[in-house]
Amino acid sequence: MKNPSHLFLWARLAEIVRDGSAGLPVTVDEPGDLRIETVAGRPFASVRIQLHHVGIYLLPLYYYPYILPSSLESKKSGAVTLRFTNEEDAMIGELGTLIERCLSTIGNY
Repeated sequence: MKNPSHLFLWARLAEIVRDGSAGLPVTVDEPGDLRIETVAGRPFASVRIQLHHVGIYLLPLYYYPYILPSSLESKKSGAVTLRFTNEEDAMIGELGTLIERCLSTIGNY
């Protein structure tokens, strides 16, 4: 874990991703690192604590970038990464919609 001060933010984001991905295999679930795969074994999502932020990595965004809600554009950093630095960020509420959209792509990437 690169920055323990982000643990509460990570826990909140990981819970949203875990709940939205119910039924998919969780391959790593330890403080600061959550990884979820598709049933076929393809990477789906990861939530990791970095030094200055908590990153959410969603592989479906690489293949289907248009599924990212416009409200989350400001959080995008790279092709498949969203950055969060504050657990009070209003944009966190938009993650459920994004996870649903990502789930709809499973089997197509």
